[in-house]
Amino acid sequence: MSRPTSVRLPEIFDDLNVGINLHDTDGGRILDANTRLAELYGYSVAELRSMSVGDYTAPSTRFTQEEASRRIARAAAGDPQSFAWQIARSNGELRWIHVSLNATTIDGVACVLSEVQDVTEYRARERRLRLLSRIVRHNLRNKTNVLMGYADRVQRAVEDDTLEREVQTILDISTEVGGLSDSVKQIERIAEPDATERSPTDLRSVSRSVIDDVTAEYPDADVSLEAPTEIWAIADEGIRYALEHAVRNAIKHNDRGVPTVTLSVGSCDETGHGVVRVADYGPAIPDVEIEVLNEDVETSSTYHGAGVGLWVMQWCVDSLGGELSFSENSPRGNVVTISLPRGEVPDDRNG
Repeated sequence: MSRPTSVRLPEIFDDLNVGINLHDTDGGRILDANTRLAELYGYSVAELRSMSVGDYTAPSTRFTQEEASRRIARAAAGDPQSFAWQIARSNGELRWIHVSLNATTIDGVACVLSEVQDVTEYRARERRLRLLSRIVRHNLRNKTNVLMGYADRVQRAVEDDTLEREVQTILDISTEVGGLSDSVKQIERIAEPDATERSPTDLRSVSRSVIDDVTAEYPDADVSLEAPTEIWAIADEGIRYALEHAVRNAIKHNDRGVPTVTLSVGSCDETGHGVVRVADYGPAIPDVEIEVLNEDVETSSTYHGAGVGLWVMQWCVDSLGGELSFSENSPRGNVVTISLPRGEVPDDRNG
C-alpha cells in the first residue's frame, strides 16, 4: 500500500488550544500538524511535515524514533497510547509533553492522531511538591527527633566525658537539616530549564572545579580525576550541582579511614554523549535510595531513603536531557554515571 502524501487536518483543528499531530501508521513521517503544535515545538507546520518524531526528540536513549514508531504502530493497530515524552524545541529548549495516540481515518486514509499537551510546568510543580513532602514528612521529622534525643542526653551529660561527642552529633545533624534548604534552592533553579542558560561546557573543567571545592571541605579525602581530554556537553549549573552531590555523598557515606573517590570523564561510544563517572569504594547505595527516584514509587513512612541528594542529582541531569545511572564498583563500592548530550567545542578553543 502506498504511503499517504497529502493528508491534511481539517482547518477547525487550528482553533484548538491543544497540539494536534497527524502521523502515518508506521510512525515514520509527520503528515500534518495544527498551529498550536507548531507554536509549542517552535517549527512551522511546513517544517514539521518534513520531519519525524526523532527530529524534535530530546537527546536520550529512553526517547527515540524507534520507541515513537512502536507506540504509533500500536495505536494504528487499535491500542491507544498515552505517555510522557521529552522534546527539544527548535531553539534547543527542552520541554515535557503528554501524548495521546489514537487511530483515525481522514479522507479514507488510515493514520494516527496525536494530542499533545505541554506539561513542563506541571512536572516542575509536582517535583517540588514531592520534594517538600519528602522533607516535611520524613527528613525533617526524623532528624528533629534524633536532635531532640541528643539534646536531652546532653542535658544529662554536662559532667560526662561524652559531652563533646554528643554536641558534635547535634551540630552534624543541624548542618544536614540546613543542607536540605540548599537542595530545595538547587531544585528550584533547575526545575524550569531555560535553553538560553545552557551552553557548551567542558566536563573535565567542571569536574576539576568540583574536586577543588569538595576537597577544601573534606581535606582528608582522596579525590582524583581521570580526564585525558576535554569533553564538551550542553549544560548549565545543574551539572555542577549533580557532581557536587555525587562526590559529597561518596565521601560522607564512606566507611574507610580515608575516603577514596575517582571522577573519570569520557564519552559513550554507543550514544556519543559526554560521560562523567564518580566511583567510590564505600558501602553500596541501598536499593531503596535508588528505587525511590522512580516516580511510580510512592514515598511513605515505611518506604523512603535518608536524604535528597540523589533526587537533586536525578532532576539536574533530567533537566539537561541526560541520564543518571548507578552500578556496582569492584571489588566494592558504587559507580554513579552522568551522561549528557555532547556540545560543539567553542570557536575560541579550536585551532
